[in-house]
Amino acid sequence: MGKDQPRSEPQIGVNLLWLVPGVVGGSEGYITALLHGLLQMPAAERPNISLFVLPSFGAAHPLLAANFPLVIAPVSGSQRPLRVVTENTWLAVAARYHKMALMHHAGGTMPFVRFTPGVVTIHDLQYRTYPEYFRGIKRRFLAVAMPMSARSAKLVLTSSDFVRLTVIRAFGVAKDRILIIPHGADVAHPDRTTSEKDIRTRYGLPGPFFVYPAITYPHKNHLLLLDALAEVVLDHPDVRLVLTGGEAQMETEINDRITTLGLTDNVRRTGRVRSADLEGMYEHAVGMLFPSQYEGFGLPVVEAMRQGCPVVASNATALPEVVADAGILAPTDSSHAWALAMRRLLDDPILRATLAEHGKARAAEFSALASARLLVEAYRLAL
Repeated sequence: MGKDQPRSEPQIGVNLLWLVPGVVGGSEGYITALLHGLLQMPAAERPNISLFVLPSFGAAHPLLAANFPLVIAPVSGSQRPLRVVTENTWLAVAARYHKMALMHHAGGTMPFVRFTPGVVTIHDLQYRTYPEYFRGIKRRFLAVAMPMSARSAKLVLTSSDFVRLTVIRAFGVAKDRILIIPHGADVAHPDRTTSEKDIRTRYGLPGPFFVYPAITYPHKNHLLLLDALAEVVLDHPDVRLVLTGGEAQMETEINDRITTLGLTDNVRRTGRVRSADLEGMYEHAVGMLFPSQYEGFGLPVVEAMRQGCPVVASNATALPEVVADAGILAPTDSSHAWALAMRRLLDDPILRATLAEHGKARAAEFSALASARLLVEAYRLAL
């Protein structure tokens, strides 16, 4: 190429065929926050990125759809086996056709068939710690695909040091091939947050309440929280627990436990709520509870702290790394410890105010823009 002839930037593709909107949990929030962070960068600093997506992506994320070129897969994504086949056939061909220099596989694994060099984001290795929470087919797939992906990717990206060390120990990946790109949470927007009056009226919350935002997966540990609540209501009968999030394997057991413990009046099951409503809950809750047994990061903890909501989180996996000294940590197997923490927040307004202040400071350390800049650097290194 001649000296004065302009050079085109390499094209980077992001594989989002795994992203079924509203179904995949925290990994969706992670990658979409990174992409929003890229949009906050000056255009001249952003790489040329195309998103390889399912047909439902654009409606779920209109701002991203309007600002990034989309390459839409010929499947809905509702059937996982068909989606996996598409990743190993159509995606490989489409990435080559669109002249991608690098593919970022952001869902935890790389396809077995690929013609383009790739990086992979590994969110966690939960399937190794809690294999009982995974169906046999998925568990066997991950047991093959995860180590293959970690060893063949040009770079492995993780959201925490906990996951980084887990990958190194599990698969023998060299330390210099793994980069940490934390979850990013943007600054709070009070003008977009539902008011306290509307929150209390809409969800039936006349008194003090806690909130736990989580899909009802087994590792989210809802049953422990219900047992703790049953202890707390003995001396705080007006307290309520708001459970937001979609439905998964534990639905029946959770509903049965609510009934058995006599907590029907103390638990609000809202399903998924608008982000403005969730932020409003954080602002006016006594605290956000996060008893999850396993997290590769735990973005809801940061989002709650950002809103000034005191946090009680598990002392397991990546959560102590994320919370640091800005919240209360409790074991994942003691409902009594969680009941004590809930009582402390209910009875001590000074503690709530202190944790709110520390939480805001801690949350400010995680931004979508900062994480996006780390992602761009990772792309440069891989290229």
